Amino acid sequence: MATDYSRLMNIINSEKERSRRMMSSLRVEDKIAILQLVCQLRLSADGSMVEERDNCVVDYVLKELGYDTNSDSGAIAGNILWNQATEANPFKAFQIVSELNRDVKNEVRVILLQICKMGGNFMNRVNIAQQIFQRTNIEYYPL
Repeated sequence: MATDYSRLMNIINSEKERSRRMMSSLRVEDKIAILQLVCQLRLSADGSMVEERDNCVVDYVLKELGYDTNSDSGAIAGNILWNQATEANPFKAFQIVSELNRDVKNEVRVILLQICKMGGNFMNRVNIAQQIFQRTNIEYYPL
């Protein structure tokens, strides 16, 4: 039984590492597009970006995209990327994400659904995330 559990944990950890490598190796344009979708979700669900509440969301997404926000260089690079994303064309961001491969889209789905859980308006956020999924050809199924 313990070896089955150990094997399962190894599989889960290797899958998480594979996902981290895949997301961190994306082009900068792809990362900006994903972050723009995060902006759209937050703005649509809450009506505005509240900086204190949204800091944990931004940190979470940047870490998922391969930025170590605990280091100075990672935090600076992540902040630059976030600023570029907030100024990116949303229509182009939707187009870029819709053209990503299925594995990356699945990770984007996970990221957006995790964000839905990070505050109030859960059902509203899930509804908006589902609309984003429709516009970017991301299959929706709950976590």
